[in-house]
Amino acid sequence: MPIIPSTKRLNASAVDILNAIRNSASANYRDYIPAADASADSVKEIGRIIMDFPALKNEFLTALVNRIGRVLITSKMYENPWAVFKRGTLEFGETVEEIFVNIAKPFEFDPAVAESKIFAREIPDVRAAFHILNYQVFYKATIQNEQLRQAFLSWDGISTLIAKIVEAMYTGAAYDEFVTMKYMLAKHILNGELYPKQVSTVSAANMKAIAATVKGVSNRMEFLSTDYNLSGVANRTEKRDQYLIMNADFDATMDVEVLASAFNMDKAEFMGHRILIDGFGVLDAARLAELFKGDPNYTALTDAEKTALNAIPAVLVDRDWFMIFDNLFEFTEQYNGEGLYWNYWYHTWKTFSVSPFANACVFVPGLPSITSVEVSPSSITISPGQRALLSAEVTTDNFASKAVNWSLVGTLAFPSIAVDGSGEAIAATSTSIPFDGAEVSANALAGRKIVFGTGTDKYTIVSNTTSALTITPGLASNVADNTTINAADTVTGDDLPAYIDIYGEITIAPDCPSGTSITATATSVYDSTKSDTCAVTVG
Repeated sequence: MPIIPSTKRLNASAVDILNAIRNSASANYRDYIPAADASADSVKEIGRIIMDFPALKNEFLTALVNRIGRVLITSKMYENPWAVFKRGTLEFGETVEEIFVNIAKPFEFDPAVAESKIFAREIPDVRAAFHILNYQVFYKATIQNEQLRQAFLSWDGISTLIAKIVEAMYTGAAYDEFVTMKYMLAKHILNGELYPKQVSTVSAANMKAIAATVKGVSNRMEFLSTDYNLSGVANRTEKRDQYLIMNADFDATMDVEVLASAFNMDKAEFMGHRILIDGFGVLDAARLAELFKGDPNYTALTDAEKTALNAIPAVLVDRDWFMIFDNLFEFTEQYNGEGLYWNYWYHTWKTFSVSPFANACVFVPGLPSITSVEVSPSSITISPGQRALLSAEVTTDNFASKAVNWSLVGTLAFPSIAVDGSGEAIAATSTSIPFDGAEVSANALAGRKIVFGTGTDKYTIVSNTTSALTITPGLASNVADNTTINAADTVTGDDLPAYIDIYGEITIAPDCPSGTSITATATSVYDSTKSDTCAVTVG
């Protein structure tokens, strides 16, 4: 369970800090160090004693950084401009499981059906997403003996020393957190994972029209809808949980009063739901490259992508869309006796992720559309019992969704069947044919009729003539004497002894007949007229 640490203000004087450290220090430290009073000489005297004994210096600095420095960092962590999107600190573990239960399906009341369905199970539609620790970095700072000595020469010297230790590392950590959040948002927009909504071209004359579009989406998000989240679950977002991330230039042009009315809020309340960004494509490429050096998932943005992102005026998100957790932040130190200095390391581990169930919308000054869908490879041969991963590259304009639906259609080849003098269909050889999860038996014993399962489906067998034979499961059918039938049936993915998941991975059942032809199709979710196929041969 993540918790948000309470914000603490460090307004203690040097005397308060010295006495707080002494009160929790070892007996040896308390024996040597007297309690500080309000005089400047008292602080200097404590400093002289500390500087004369290395053990006391080490204990003093350790307490100063780990106790006081941690208070400063905790305070700063939850006062940054995007702190509202942070979920808190995970005290244990490194994986967060997010669970969403979709709405239940309705059923028609029918007493006749009820007697046979009363004990039937209806499994709820439960979805889960896992957010995993994926960010581990540290920062380093050095404190020299001379810096510690100077801390005891002025009333605010100790506070200044703490600030040097903390600011040197925290400023870098805070900046890296911000650029990572921006990069994460940019990549999800580029991948088409936010619902795109066209707005008028940004100009002073179009501000009211843009505000009206934003209000329309904001209003619709309050109703259950499958449109605005990546998983397509029925979800809603109340106004109080909606946050508008605005391009700084757009914010400078837009009348905040107009936007506040769009959210049915007064200006003061709306300002808490308005998050500024210097530009959705404004990223520190050099810093990101250093931060994610060696990470195969990191790709730098192109100039064209940055230009397109910077044209975005705003993004509307559910507060729960960002899944950002602090897993650990910790100081460690090491004294270098040869160099007479202390090295301090600030480790910060985080989880950067987004929820596939929370609503999010990106406003774009152009029409979102699908240019093409291209499946790779275009053809493939897979052995029974094996699997293969297909990919679909979707080219879009204005950040339309790149998601695709995968489907399978195939032709199952049955053995040749001969017909004897009585007109009964007999299998040429003994065989078992998998079909729809069960085996369809074709028995070759003389005089035995072919029986296809015990279900209710009908399978059409196409002969080598122009006629066709329909065999009803459990029954026999007759054809002309001495006819050889080359049987085949075209079936959908639900009936095929093969399966394709939402990621494009095809699994061929071990008993799928060799020679079976399957067509795998990727169809754009955003535009169902755009699709592409892969020809799969089972061999």
